[in-house]
Amino acid sequence: MPVGVAWDLVVLPVREGWRAVQILQDLGEAGPVLLTPQGVSVLVPPGSARGWHLPGARILRRPGTVEAPPPRVTAPHTLCRRSWIVPPDGGGTLSDADALWGAYAAALTADGRVGR
Repeated sequence: MPVGVAWDLVVLPVREGWRAVQILQDLGEAGPVLLTPQGVSVLVPPGSARGWHLPGARILRRPGTVEAPPPRVTAPHTLCRRSWIVPPDGGGTLSDADALWGAYAAALTADGRVGR
């Protein structure tokens, strides 16, 4: 799938990424999220994660691609070491980058990686 056209990808370390996604789900803010060998990958609107400066977060923008399984392949099941933690809803819903930033910062704080 192409990155940077309809969405950018925020790649987070697995442990803190799972925590951040759980926080987003609790807030009702979770859009599609992939689990890949590179980490937890959250789809956000293009350009919305510019300026992020949190440890371990990587932003993938245009030009780029990401391999993704069909939406029916959800964790814990995998296909080529990839699965959806939150599958796409077919309506184009994406995660809000600001909400993700806050959730990831909270996950890092809980892990002791960012000072309180």
